[in-house]
This record gives sequence, C-alpha cells and structure tokens, in this order.
Amino acid sequence: MGAVLLQHRFDERGIEARVHSAGTMPWSSGVTDDARAVMGEYGLVVDGHGKRELTADLVDATDLVLGMTRNHVAYTVRRFPDASDRTFMVGELVRLGRDVGARGPDESVRDWAARVSAARGVEGVHGRSGDEVDDPAGEPIDFYRRTATLLDRSSTAIVELLTPRT
Repeated sequence: MGAVLLQHRFDERGIEARVHSAGTMPWSSGVTDDARAVMGEYGLVVDGHGKRELTADLVDATDLVLGMTRNHVAYTVRRFPDASDRTFMVGELVRLGRDVGARGPDESVRDWAARVSAARGVEGVHGRSGDEVDDPAGEPIDFYRRTATLLDRSSTAIVELLTPRT
C-alpha cells in the first residue's frame, strides 16, 4: 500500500519518480484482498504488486529506501550497509525531514537523504518506535484502513519534502 500511495502522490504533483516495493522476508502471496479493497477505496489499483525480494541491485539503484518498521530498516542496513544514510522508516523520514527542511533546488535526493540521516544524532539509530507503521497483514480491514491513512499522510509529507524549494 505504501508504494502505491507514494507513487500516487508523486503522480498527482507531476513529479517523475519511480517507486518500487520489495520485501525483507520471503512470503507466499502477494497483495491481500483487504489491501486491494482499501486501495480501491482510494481509487488505486495494487494488482500489479507481487512478491519481490529486496536485492543489492534494487537498493543500489534507489535514492531512498523506506521501511515501515525498525525490523525492515535493520534488515536492510545489515544487508546493505552502504545504504544506511538513505534508509529510513517512513515516519522517521517525515520527522527528521521536517527538522532539516525540504530538499534544496540543486540538492540530489541522495544528498538530501544524507543530510536527513545526519540529523539522527551521534547514536545513528534508525528511528524511534513512534516512527513505525504497523504491518496490517492478518489484521481486520479497519486496521488496513488506519495503516493506509497513516501511509497516505506520510506519503504526502515525503513528496512535499522531496519537492525542491526555489
């Protein structure tokens, strides 16, 4: 849901961006019926989203790596330490991004991400528990709706922060 919502918010603003979704653990199925239904309530389709593993090639080609939970981020950073400065929990990116300010007009996304990462402080910890977005898998559809609302708000904020200020 997060990737679909983020791509939608970029598209709404006419910003060319490629958003991909990948998993940190193998799973046997793709999108759940509840995720499909909730995204349908937003007028969005998630049928093309299936299982995809997070690979070195995908991470290397990515300017920002976003996870919903500390476990997602910790897994990514352990496997791909070079991506540490551009790997965030969704809520963490919004929180720290607001602290450091939007991307500058001549600042690449990777440079902005490094600036945001530096705001983590000396401990360099990736996020706080309040930055996490609970995975709705296996939960009732209302849980999916709450998750989608949080991801949509975060996606809107992320697009705002990534839009260069002139």
